[in-house]
Amino acid sequence: MREVIDEEAGKAIENSLSGFIDKIQNTILSVVEERIKKLEDNTNVAKEKSGGRKPCSYKEFMACKPAIYNGEVDPIICQRWLSDMEGVFERTHCDTDDYVAYGTGQLRGQAKDWWDNKKKEIRVEAAKAMTWDEFKTPFLKHHSPKAVINKIKEEFMQLRHKGESIDKITGIFMDKMKFYDELITNEEQKIYYYYNMLSAEYRKFMTPTKYETLTEITNVAREREIELKKQIERGERRAQIVNLSPMKKARTTESSKKQEGKSGSSNCKICGKGHKGECRFKDKPCPICGKTGHTAALCPGKVSVCYKCSQEI
Repeated sequence: MREVIDEEAGKAIENSLSGFIDKIQNTILSVVEERIKKLEDNTNVAKEKSGGRKPCSYKEFMACKPAIYNGEVDPIICQRWLSDMEGVFERTHCDTDDYVAYGTGQLRGQAKDWWDNKKKEIRVEAAKAMTWDEFKTPFLKHHSPKAVINKIKEEFMQLRHKGESIDKITGIFMDKMKFYDELITNEEQKIYYYYNMLSAEYRKFMTPTKYETLTEITNVAREREIELKKQIERGERRAQIVNLSPMKKARTTESSKKQEGKSGSSNCKICGKGHKGECRFKDKPCPICGKTGHTAALCPGKVSVCYKCSQEI
């Protein structure tokens, strides 16, 4: 009887252990499958972020030679650095989680001092978890203050072409225009402000309503600049000094006074020379602007261009 009981008990234990082992195996398999699925999902998300490519390493990021920022409190330099940095992020398929770490690695001088102080202020862990947009908010507040931006806006409204090359004045115009997004919202307005910024000898050969884009009117301005230089080379125009330095102005004034003392009379307002009687150029139109009351040498619309290199002074 005991042998029968032991045998039955053994069978019951064996069946019970078998079921328990199966249950443990199923639980383990379920956990493993769940973890594998999670890893696959994370991999897919990373691929989506990088456009199907593996996120770049810091070495690959630095291979693109990202720009350095030294902490200039200048909205133009500051925002250009941000734009350049975001361009590198895009080209290298950087993981968004690495934007702040990689980007702040390019800070130097006062900019690095600011970031080191900011990390202490918000704690290191918070700095590591910071997104790029969260970084840009305090960064711009410090390096691109509203007072400086307002000054740039004023300079933009007062910007005038005074003898600089078209490429130079266009670059200045474009840099300052970025801060007037609320005012200049379309190409027509860009053309309007660009046209009014140009000097008279450019505007009189241009009709702003003919152009559809800012690029078109800047190209026409370049063509006009080339033609003016050719006129000087052919001797049809003379180079005029524009924007004299204080020292040169003083010398010019002194020279005029000496000339006035020698001639015994003041210089003529029409031709600029010392003579008696009525000026013979009084009723003659200026060959540059077509108006009377001055000669070509004193025309306010003249541009200073070097006779040797044909570059504007």
